Amino acid sequence: MPWVDELSEPHELRRCIRDLVALSTLPAIWKDYNSRQIADSAAAALLSMLNAEVIYVSVPGLRDEPAADVMRTRGAVPAGPCGHVERILRGAWRGRREQIPMIDNPLGTGTLRIAAAPMGFGGDDMIVAGSVNPQFPSETHRLLLGITANHATLAIQRWLAEVEQRRLGSVIERSSEFVGFAHLDGTPQYINKAAFDLLGLSDLQELQAASIFDFLAPDEQARARTELLPMVMSSGRWLGELNFCHFKTGENIPFLLDWFRIDDPRTGRPTNMAAVSRDLRPQKKLEDDLRRLNESLEQRVAERTSELAEALERLTIEAEEHARADVRAQKLQAELLHASRLSTAGQMAGALAHELNQPLTAFTNSVNAGRRMMANDAPHRDDTIRDVLDEAADQALRAGEIIRRLREFVTRGETEMRIENLPDLIREASKLASAGIGPHDMRVRLSFDPRANTVFANRIQLQQVMLNLIRNAHEAMAQSEWRELKVATARLDDASIEIAVADHGSGVSDNIVDHLFEPFHTTKVDGMGLGLSICRSIVEPHRGTLRYELNHGGGAIFRVTLPVPVERWVS
Repeated sequence: MPWVDELSEPHELRRCIRDLVALSTLPAIWKDYNSRQIADSAAAALLSMLNAEVIYVSVPGLRDEPAADVMRTRGAVPAGPCGHVERILRGAWRGRREQIPMIDNPLGTGTLRIAAAPMGFGGDDMIVAGSVNPQFPSETHRLLLGITANHATLAIQRWLAEVEQRRLGSVIERSSEFVGFAHLDGTPQYINKAAFDLLGLSDLQELQAASIFDFLAPDEQARARTELLPMVMSSGRWLGELNFCHFKTGENIPFLLDWFRIDDPRTGRPTNMAAVSRDLRPQKKLEDDLRRLNESLEQRVAERTSELAEALERLTIEAEEHARADVRAQKLQAELLHASRLSTAGQMAGALAHELNQPLTAFTNSVNAGRRMMANDAPHRDDTIRDVLDEAADQALRAGEIIRRLREFVTRGETEMRIENLPDLIREASKLASAGIGPHDMRVRLSFDPRANTVFANRIQLQQVMLNLIRNAHEAMAQSEWRELKVATARLDDASIEIAVADHGSGVSDNIVDHLFEPFHTTKVDGMGLGLSICRSIVEPHRGTLRYELNHGGGAIFRVTLPVPVERWVS
């Protein structure tokens, strides 16, 4: 054998025997080691025995944990290059296992010869050795490398098995379910802590003196012996509900029992039987509670159904009454708005009489002048009389227009809303509100934003708002030296437009501001305090707002904000 020929010299033979003896002691040392400690110990031993520059060991971790990679070198290696050297060693061996790979020494100078021995886990787990010795690896080196790999594999497998066993034992002991196994004759071998507690057993001695059939309620034992146990032995498993018996209190405890047979994996013959059981008392209690709850709920549902039917009938009656009340409220609101317009018209009666007196007087004068001309048979009579009659017709139309505006304002009007021309609406309201105000007494400036030409509104109601605000402005400036009223429209954004009425009058006192839009709060001696309240009650159903602010040039500004009409309405 080649490796025996290498040991023909006594010195080499003694060295080999020494190394083999040293390797034989390692499993005893590794008894309490984990996989990384075993790999590190094996690498340290081989580094000395093989006189190598580097030893790299890769072994599996626990379950899904990464492999435990260990590298030992003759000299110190910085932390950074360690991973690089490991990758080089793994790559040098993969795919070239039938020959001796040689690579440039990543740890120094020269050529590094590589030898490896696979670990018994499958995959890429192995021990890799690298040396600059030209005689490396000899058959003796391979022998030592292989023996070390075998010893390390067995030790790591034992450690992994012990870890899994401890984990399984910990899970079983911590489980809240009954877990146990027994001999085929029914003698218990083990039950977990939960089983002791569930059965009321005191100690292991009490367990060993019992049979698994003693765990069952008396009326279940015969069935378990004659029917269930043969089923377990023949088919390998039985799953169902059985009553256990508490050793201390004698209470019957319902369990869901999974009773199964354990077979020898080599012979297939049954060796033990085991059981995993769950206490069904909480579930039974829950089912009982649910049953009682269902019965109670059925009764409650019947009672509540009757109550709800009565409540629905009451709500239906109340809804009908509310609907009738809403209709009455709408009628009262319309009456209030109409009364407000009549009241405003009454206040304007004197001014309107003066306004009408001018065109009617002119009309009368023109007709009389025409009559005189006809009586005197003056020259060019036809043309002159025609001009006089035209002037009379113009004055009659002027009086008729004043009466038309007043009639439209005081009429109840239609309640529907539609697209209205905002500048025309404001002009008419301004003319009506300015009746009786001489042209030299008050200056009215109208400013219209072309982007705010239309509004979706009830024309009569919105004119009432503008009339109230403009007349209030006129009255507020009665004693002012600067009598200028400005009414302006503006497009605020894509969704809203604004109408601002600004005066230079006496303004609003501080004690009135907070109650300005409440009914029966007024600054006028003979006022009722309903005008601004009515204005707000009109604006808000138009989805708008009415607010007051101080005019910094003196006086007040009232701003009406309304939504921009939807395009489909405009079209």
